[in-house]
Amino acid sequence: MNFLDSVLLSVVEGVTEFLPISSTGHMILVQRLLGVEETDAVKAFLVIVQSGAILAVVTVFWPTLLRWLRAWIALFLSRGHDSNASAIGERSQSLFFAASVIPFAVIGFFNREFIKSLFQVRVVAYALLVGGAIILLDEWVLSRRRESKERSIEGFSFIDAVAVGFGQCCALWPGFSRSAATIIAGRWRGFSRTAAAEVSFLVGLPTLCGTALYEMKSSWHLIDDEMRLQLGLGVLISWVTAYVCVRSFLLFMRRFPLTIFAYYRIAVAIVLLYFAA
Repeated sequence: MNFLDSVLLSVVEGVTEFLPISSTGHMILVQRLLGVEETDAVKAFLVIVQSGAILAVVTVFWPTLLRWLRAWIALFLSRGHDSNASAIGERSQSLFFAASVIPFAVIGFFNREFIKSLFQVRVVAYALLVGGAIILLDEWVLSRRRESKERSIEGFSFIDAVAVGFGQCCALWPGFSRSAATIIAGRWRGFSRTAAAEVSFLVGLPTLCGTALYEMKSSWHLIDDEMRLQLGLGVLISWVTAYVCVRSFLLFMRRFPLTIFAYYRIAVAIVLLYFAA
């Protein structure tokens, strides 16, 4: 993987990580187009470069994260006797979002070898097709049956955490898209499109952090000095592009449905199946 390859792959990671179109599918497609060999070092690079996307979410949702931090600091300073209702709500919400990663982490950890075996072009293409069909089903049928008053992120509960957490496990199928899985789960729990997108971003924060840290620990020795320089630049590029995409996607979700992403997924799946053939 040369310098230009690493830049292009970092841009693709930043653009696709939080959109419901599967960053994995696009990485495979771009790797094929660039002719990048799929070595263990390259695989590690593609996971660790997600750190930039993590920083983008932290940047966008810093006010929310700061409220959670302040609520926990207040509890610490009061030695466990903070009875402020607002602070209690902030702490509870932060715990619910943190807990939502548990199903993904447990199932992913105990099936990691099987999941690695699924990183094949055909498998990813079928995941894109299925995810696209589910998005169309949600937008065309299920969304019309929901109550006119949809929920906001402030009402995120433990039941929501469980539902979104298990929904996120669909992303263990390479190509399904973690973002698509969590947004759809949020929509089925009654959240508005914008709120479901916010839930997806915040749920993805501990998930991506855990994945990136695990990959750093287990695969850092595979990355040589030259690739570390590429990785540093890649994280920065991923950060900037992901930040722009997160901001833009939130604005998009306020006005438009997800159907365009479903059609796009189906188109990418067809291209991937062509490569597989």
